[in-house]
Amino acid sequence: MKKSISIVSSAVVLACSLFPAASFAKEHYSCVTLYEHVNFKGRSIKFCSNDRNLTNNKDNHLKHGNTWNDQASSAKVSSGGGVVLYENINYGGRQAKLKPGNYSDFTKLKRDGGQHTWNDFISSLSI
Repeated sequence: MKKSISIVSSAVVLACSLFPAASFAKEHYSCVTLYEHVNFKGRSIKFCSNDRNLTNNKDNHLKHGNTWNDQASSAKVSSGGGVVLYENINYGGRQAKLKPGNYSDFTKLKRDGGQHTWNDFISSLSI
């Protein structure tokens, strides 16, 4: 009995040394889906990693060509840490932090102390 417990214990120790603890941790990153129009209408694109320049996305065909720069009017953010929207490329300018949830109308998401909105005003994002 002691021999079999010792063998099992040795196997567990060996397995733990082969796989770092981080490989068992659950990732808590968000994804964001941007929509061309309010209320999640029109074309959409999903991001699960940072994008410093929303002008180079090849998965969409918007009226302004191959770009999502200044095109988003609503978004859905999956569970996790959320997303930060930036008004300029390369994560510049003002920013808005979106927690996980649905944002159906960027015309109601204020920037500049409430004078302007984030509607059609996003140029980069970080997750």
